[in-house]
Amino acid sequence: MDVEEINQAFSPSREIVDPDMFVGRADEIRTGILALQNRGGCLAIYGPRAVGKTSIALQLKQIAEGSTVLARMLDEMRYLPRSGFSYTVHYVRCDRYVRNIADLLKRILFGDEENPSLFELTSSGEVRLEQIKKTLQGHGELGIFGSKLGGEGRVESVYSMYVSDDFVQQFRKVLGVVNKERATRNGLLVLIDEFDVIEDKSGFASIVKSCSSDTIKFGIVGIASSIGELIEDHSSVGRQIDAIRVRKMNEYELHLILKRAEFAVHNRIKFDEDSKRLIALHAEGFPYFVHLLGKEAMLLAFERRQSVITGSLVTELAERVVSGRLPTIYEDWYHDAIGDSQGCEVLLKAFAEDLREEIPAAAILDLVEKLGYASATTLMDALTRQTVGQAVLQESRNGYFRFADPVFKIYARLRQWEF
Repeated sequence: MDVEEINQAFSPSREIVDPDMFVGRADEIRTGILALQNRGGCLAIYGPRAVGKTSIALQLKQIAEGSTVLARMLDEMRYLPRSGFSYTVHYVRCDRYVRNIADLLKRILFGDEENPSLFELTSSGEVRLEQIKKTLQGHGELGIFGSKLGGEGRVESVYSMYVSDDFVQQFRKVLGVVNKERATRNGLLVLIDEFDVIEDKSGFASIVKSCSSDTIKFGIVGIASSIGELIEDHSSVGRQIDAIRVRKMNEYELHLILKRAEFAVHNRIKFDEDSKRLIALHAEGFPYFVHLLGKEAMLLAFERRQSVITGSLVTELAERVVSGRLPTIYEDWYHDAIGDSQGCEVLLKAFAEDLREEIPAAAILDLVEKLGYASATTLMDALTRQTVGQAVLQESRNGYFRFADPVFKIYARLRQWEF
């Protein structure tokens, strides 16, 4: 075996695309399969950060397109329709440039360097895309979002159907054209990942209600503790939403990750029961830590020419993590958060030690001030401001905060004191 096999056995920094490497989550996959059979419904995959929502979404994408690999692996074939699925899936990912629903529609329609254009699904996608862009740019703005085209011309006659005063209805027509040209049995599924980053989500429920049909479905994936947090006007969609709440993994599922990794390296390196227990304990339900510690443990065993990973080896690795000697994105984030301030580290540790998801700030600030840090409120500003990546803490409701990344909360709690 070589190091490349070990690297491919774990995915600490990327989602799982290959169904052969996907483990657990049978309940979520089963719920997703049933949701795909709900005509006109909106699939909503939500939960805390770093629990594997995107991996689940990508597996459901493949299932919707007709793959039966994962359903067979999880023994869920009986939930598939008798004739199987045959959706055309248009998958897009949001980022900070998608600020509202109009931006989202532009991303879906025109794509960018990372996301395909919806027009690429048509028989003359590139030609259609370039022609409509020229038409819309000629009128100073994207006419498809509410401004009418004027004047005469061949391009207008070709694309007049795409332009109206009601951009929702216009978007619906574009979806209909794509769906008609693709002519798949189940229709078109528009799957939107990282939906939570959109600041202004108003109007999305109206789009779902207006554009969904027996052959057109929407799916969204995002960080949230409830459907209401993910879709502001969800009540207007009502029974159309098929919710998949992704929770932290249980110990059995975490062990499955390690078992799958053993299989990937042809069982040349294996985890003993003590090492599995310790890795699952440190992970606290988050697959990221299992992938991180599992990969590093295999690499260390490979370096030492050991075929069995023991509990003592995992303990050694855990000590490297908490002392900051194992390079991770969270080590950099920890240093960015505390800077050169002992007070910031005290405040960060105090929040990390509170095991509740939503943490009342008043009690924490009072504790820190009693420890002699009179400027606790100023220290709080340092943890809630946007830095290189994102703020450490986000206000969930008045006076209550949660960690933007719950995995970092675990890391901050375990990490040895810098000061």
